[in-house]
Amino acid sequence: MSLNHAQRVTAAATALDAATAAFLSFLNGLPESTSVQPLPGGWTPAGHAAHLALTNEVFVSVVKGGSGPIAPYEGTSDYSDSTWNMDAPPPAMAPPILMPPAGLSRADASAQLRESVARLRPAIATLDPKLAQYCVRLPWAAVSVYQICEWASGHTLRHIVQVNRELQLAVMQVVV
Repeated sequence: MSLNHAQRVTAAATALDAATAAFLSFLNGLPESTSVQPLPGGWTPAGHAAHLALTNEVFVSVVKGGSGPIAPYEGTSDYSDSTWNMDAPPPAMAPPILMPPAGLSRADASAQLRESVARLRPAIATLDPKLAQYCVRLPWAAVSVYQICEWASGHTLRHIVQVNRELQLAVMQVVV
């Protein structure tokens, strides 16, 4: 199924809202002490929220065609739209600019995530159709700006799964 530009950006913006609401609900459902406790992967659940906010800010610069840490260029995505999905991006190590700061409270991390979405959502909704077809080089592949818009929600959902998995690992380490 092929979506036109308006449908695609609307779907991406709506998915970002839903994924963010799910992540924040998950994070706020944890006890405060758990939300700031380092997990086996090294980050706290609140740190995952801060990482998402930092990533969203990079995405804002891309979607606005700016000159942030990664700049859009004319090119071809490594993924065709028919093969692109939320599982297409492989797990990757976060670069230093996307590492969450230590000691961040759940409230502060949640606020950062909400604020980043408040900037990213309208940028997606008003994305220029020509820019949407440009690409950016990420550590794991070249993707289109459309795909970056769609990946914002997929990235958020992936972190719910990651935090949940690490919480389970932490409990198993205590029990053993």
